[in-house]
Amino acid sequence: MMWGAALAVCLVMSGALAMADDAPRTLGRPGYLVIEAARDSTAGFRWESGPGPGHRSLVWDQGRLILPDTLEAENFARRDIGIPCTARLEGTGASGRLVLRDGVYPVSEPVVLSDGRLELQVSAGELEFRGAGIRYRRTVDETSEFRAGLLLLAGVTLMVIVLLRRARLKAIERTGI
Repeated sequence: MMWGAALAVCLVMSGALAMADDAPRTLGRPGYLVIEAARDSTAGFRWESGPGPGHRSLVWDQGRLILPDTLEAENFARRDIGIPCTARLEGTGASGRLVLRDGVYPVSEPVVLSDGRLELQVSAGELEFRGAGIRYRRTVDETSEFRAGLLLLAGVTLMVIVLLRRARLKAIERTGI
């Protein structure tokens, strides 16, 4: 009886290890990589030439996307860009190779996704895998969002003050006081 239980545990463990070895390490089919807010002028993304001849890079504070000059980034949604990727897309980090399963994963260490043509290097944010689609979201700095709101509030307040003063001056002109 005890040997039977031990054998069952060994079979379950070997099955779990075999399943872990069979986990998808590459995308397995052509896909699409989306970088959220990459076309937003206030998000801090900028295009640069390099790192070598025939390449250009989209750079931001938490990462870099390196593309050959022949591969065009497409407009995706309102503020995002999308890039087609090949079935050979795979990822690595300090902990080893990434398992590409559906889900949303926070980036807790530097990660590199590459398919031989494009390379995405990120140090923060989150990656979302859905089928053959990969979406990268950067971590948003809350302080810059707060400052933008305060600036907008100050502008609206100033506009109201100017309009009230102008209305008062017009009223004074009409009454002749």
